[in-house]
Amino acid sequence: MAWLPADALLTRADRDDAEYLELASRYASSVPLPAPVGEGVLIGPRWVLTAARPAQLLREIHPTPEIVISGREYEIDTIITGDELALVLLATPVRGIQYAQVYRGSDELGKGVAVVGHRSTGRIGAPAKADGKRRAGVNTVDAVESGTLEVRIKAGDDASDLQGALTPSEVGAGLYLADDSGKLFVAGIARSADGKRELYTRISSRLKWIDETMKEVARREAERIPGD
Repeated sequence: MAWLPADALLTRADRDDAEYLELASRYASSVPLPAPVGEGVLIGPRWVLTAARPAQLLREIHPTPEIVISGREYEIDTIITGDELALVLLATPVRGIQYAQVYRGSDELGKGVAVVGHRSTGRIGAPAKADGKRRAGVNTVDAVESGTLEVRIKAGDDASDLQGALTPSEVGAGLYLADDSGKLFVAGIARSADGKRELYTRISSRLKWIDETMKEVARREAERIPGD
């Protein structure tokens, strides 16, 4: 079994690292949570979507956590955990970053997707170096179940041109789709990775919980506003 470094996106040995760095410039909505928690995705001005396990670690390891987004610290207001997913509400909105929308389609199978990692990098099957930079790779959704998307890390000619592999500590990372106009959507949230296969919670199967949770928080906040 290949040695897998923490907090890294592993890349192809025959591709220039600069290509992964350049691709990642599109994914500012991909958010590294405080180490060693994992990853998340900004899906609204104050909302970060992640997996349930990173949310639990945030509570346990960081009693008064903050998230750094594009060099600025944002205080966490509330963490709401559901079935495999969690929503993190920030105390103040994030400005100047285009957040990703949640994917509402059911046609993920076979689509090209992007995955993003932070902090370190390395070649697939080799150690990583820590440099704190964001990198993005391109894969394919290889299998779909009612609540799960699967991505397989391939070899040789079967691999995508900029294939990237998550490491186990990247739980919570987003799986991105883009429409014809280039608008970004998050279709899955990573829940496991072993360098060969990655499983993602399928966002389209959790839309009701996401929508209802965000609406309920908005309702409660509106009730606290004085006046009509």
